Amino acid sequence: MNGTRLAVLAAVLCMGAATPALAEWDSIGSVHVSGGRDRDVRNFDLGGPVDAISLRAEDNTVDCHSVTATFGNGDTRQVFSGRLYENRTTSLDLPGNNRNIKRLAFNCSAGRWHDATIRIAADIGSHRDEWRRNPNFGRMWAHMFNWGSNAVNNWQYIGQESFEGRHDSESAFTGWRGRNTNAIALKPLDASARCSRVTAMFHNGRMRDLNVNNGDFMRQGQYYKIDLPGDRRNLTSLNLRCRATDARRVTIQIFTRK
Repeated sequence: MNGTRLAVLAAVLCMGAATPALAEWDSIGSVHVSGGRDRDVRNFDLGGPVDAISLRAEDNTVDCHSVTATFGNGDTRQVFSGRLYENRTTSLDLPGNNRNIKRLAFNCSAGRWHDATIRIAADIGSHRDEWRRNPNFGRMWAHMFNWGSNAVNNWQYIGQESFEGRHDSESAFTGWRGRNTNAIALKPLDASARCSRVTAMFHNGRMRDLNVNNGDFMRQGQYYKIDLPGDRRNLTSLNLRCRATDARRVTIQIFTRK
């Protein structure tokens, strides 16, 4: 094997070693940032360690003088300083094996004309069992995470709607054909998404706004259950106002369960 082929092989091996494992992000909260210099402090009582933390600015670009983490052992460390560009995800640089974050303190400001929201997500990864053993998991965290429930197998696919662009767009799904159902599930197919409004129209002409993941973003490939009012099961249409959070386009699949 000549020197050129050895060099190419070495480069390929180095690239493979440097490629990180695919993260699975769970939303854990958000911080509102006003225009002009503003200091927001948000305390997180996490249910266990994390592999990584990421930040995402929405509605405006955000400049952070500092983001400081306080860890379970009492140590503090600045983990980010710089600009969070709108709709772009930035991973924090966590020190060594210190993964048990108790608090994040933000010293950040948005642009002059608009407030902003910083979405905070965690890659819990190999620590899920530790989170589940936390006494507060059922009360505080279980409703936020979708970690592969077996209930997925009970859903019946009935159609999908697509949304394009950076801003929320509306679409109406009408393929019910008088179908009676106890619950609906939405699944972002090709990107993560957020639906600012989902409205159900029933056969009797009444309309009802439905709660979708408490307004937070929905991870690509996960099912998000929507319960229907007890006395209203005969749907005629579902109006969705949604957008992709990490792409230009997202398809949201619709499922039902009797």
